[in-house]
Amino acid sequence: MNRVLALVLAIGLIAVAALGVSIAGLMTAQATSTINNVENNDGAKPQNYTTLMISGYGRVSYVPDRVTVVFVALGYGKNAADALSECSSKMSRIFSALESLGISRDSMRTSGINVNPRYDWEQKPPKLIDYEASYNLMVEISDISLAGKVIDAAFAAGADGMYGLQFTLSKERESELVNQAIKAAINDAVKKAEVAASQLGLKIVKIESISISHQQTPPPIIVRSTAETAIVPIVPGEGEITASVSLTISLSS
Repeated sequence: MNRVLALVLAIGLIAVAALGVSIAGLMTAQATSTINNVENNDGAKPQNYTTLMISGYGRVSYVPDRVTVVFVALGYGKNAADALSECSSKMSRIFSALESLGISRDSMRTSGINVNPRYDWEQKPPKLIDYEASYNLMVEISDISLAGKVIDAAFAAGADGMYGLQFTLSKERESELVNQAIKAAINDAVKKAEVAASQLGLKIVKIESISISHQQTPPPIIVRSTAETAIVPIVPGEGEITASVSLTISLSS
């Protein structure tokens, strides 16, 4: 019986010793791996980085590829329905006139309809005179050379007013130009960083962070007078899209 007990104790001690060796080996392997990860960064030991914050600027000029304008038709009547009927009749003629120039219905949309009573405020109490209705039509013209003809045709068809003439860019063209401005801004910032690093005897290791912003400056509206035609030629000036970036860069020897 004593022999059996001794044998069991011996086996237990061997197992405990083996487990201790296994744990020690695992800890050694983990420590070695940690040391390697710390010391081996592309084969180099950890370095002290110098942080550089620098900004860049980019700009691109453009000529708009479309123009938008809002036309207003007014109507008057003894009641709201009559006033709306009159301005709607005018707007129907405006639709037809613009379509005859190649402007599709998809390029025209209603931007507002209003009806208001008009009073004679000199009387006490104020007396209702009639109702005024207004219909606002926004028109997008993809062929800028037609802008003058569109305006002339709208007024000839009965438009009572116009406002909001604005030169714009298609979404595709705007996105393309914004990307160009951002690329120019990044290149500007990187070149500045390279100069700074060179003067300090350092080199760029990595970009830590970047922030980007952009804005668009609309072009001026140029109206050229001419005696050759009654249509007023309207042409856009140059617009501008600018971008700025801020980089945080790590430098090292």
